[in-house]
Amino acid sequence: MDIGKIREALPVTKNMIYMNTGWSGPSPERVTSRIKELLTIEMEQGPATLDAISRNREIHAELTQNVARLLNAPEGAILPTQCTTHGLVIVVNGMDWKPGDEIVTCSLEHPSVMLPSLMLQETHGVKVRIADIDPKDDKETILAKIADCITPNTRLAFFSHVQFSCGLKLPAKEVAQLVHEKGAYLLLDGAQGAGHLALDMVDMDCDFYAIPGQKWLLGPDGTGALYIREQLIPEISPRYPTHGAVESWDMSDLSVVFNTDSSRKYRLSTTSTALEAGMAEAIAFNLEIGPMEVETRSRELAAILEDTLREIPGLSVTSPDDPELASALVTVAATTKEPREIVEILWDRGIAARQVPTPQAIRLCTAVFNTEDEIRQVGAILGEIVGG
Repeated sequence: MDIGKIREALPVTKNMIYMNTGWSGPSPERVTSRIKELLTIEMEQGPATLDAISRNREIHAELTQNVARLLNAPEGAILPTQCTTHGLVIVVNGMDWKPGDEIVTCSLEHPSVMLPSLMLQETHGVKVRIADIDPKDDKETILAKIADCITPNTRLAFFSHVQFSCGLKLPAKEVAQLVHEKGAYLLLDGAQGAGHLALDMVDMDCDFYAIPGQKWLLGPDGTGALYIREQLIPEISPRYPTHGAVESWDMSDLSVVFNTDSSRKYRLSTTSTALEAGMAEAIAFNLEIGPMEVETRSRELAAILEDTLREIPGLSVTSPDDPELASALVTVAATTKEPREIVEILWDRGIAARQVPTPQAIRLCTAVFNTEDEIRQVGAILGEIVGG
């Protein structure tokens, strides 16, 4: 892996230490160039010509194919979306819920998981059961806590693959096995997974997995994708039906033939071809480096950062200690200053980071383009901040 070449492709590396990829990643120049190219073509040649329509279909197919390669999934199981939450809501709102049905999630969750679940509790009488998970729990404890929440009424287990607030990486394959043994489905929020971890939907045996384009994949905002196990597509209804939800219809007698078996039934009517091209290009960039190489490099940097932070008096690492459950999201709390204050000082010093809740901490993301020298600089500055 040529880190210098990777950094050369990312202009942000010349201007700052960017360790906030878990919020939004900096795009390679080739990604933004492709977006600009498509927008220019639409501006100069028109966005709805026969040539444009054909080009739009080709780019949509390209994006679908690239997502399928990234997730090791069949193309028929992939739906491009506008963001992670868009994909999650397609599944959650598309299930046929009845009062007394249950969703299992956990205490560390992102609002994109918790809020749709609580909405179902209010609107459909669905009970939300919460596994009280600590970032320092080991795998067996996590699985036991989830198992304790599953009942005969559980229809969906709904978790983040990697928790945004502490970097805990869920043992997804074991959770899938546990959930399936109980007759429920597993929906994972992959906001912190795609472009960070090497993903394999076949091996993971996940039922639904939603991803963004703009975080670890380094693509544009307003993009994402949903994996939905193909045999489950007929069970998930389109709650925002557009032309893709029907095969044919007739105004003379108001008859309609619905599309039940294709993920096309969830597709929005209007999307940005330029942004889809940008996400397709970002995935190509990731695939060229190699997803496993990206994961290994990112985690190696995270381990160096964790060791560095543990040596600084006044700091405590709040992310998982177990390497099997750790990720490239490293969280750390200080005894002398609030997270928000530290994040603002870091920004003033040219370091992009963020604060997170549950527990309150500073989050630093070690992406493939970061370096050991950057980690040393961040450690030194944090030492100054908490010691000053």
